[in-house]
Amino acid sequence: MNTEFIVPSFGNRNTYDFGATNDTFEVYKELNAIAEEIEECRLRNC
Repeated sequence: MNTEFIVPSFGNRNTYDFGATNDTFEVYKELNAIAEEIEECRLRNC
């Protein structure tokens, strides 16, 4: 019996250019801090 696992490809990443204002920059900084926390957690659990 053969099993085939389909793995998504992350080779084609779309990027977007959002207009930056002080409000959007604060949101970006907060999201970036969350992403860094998640990465630190991921690295500890490997």
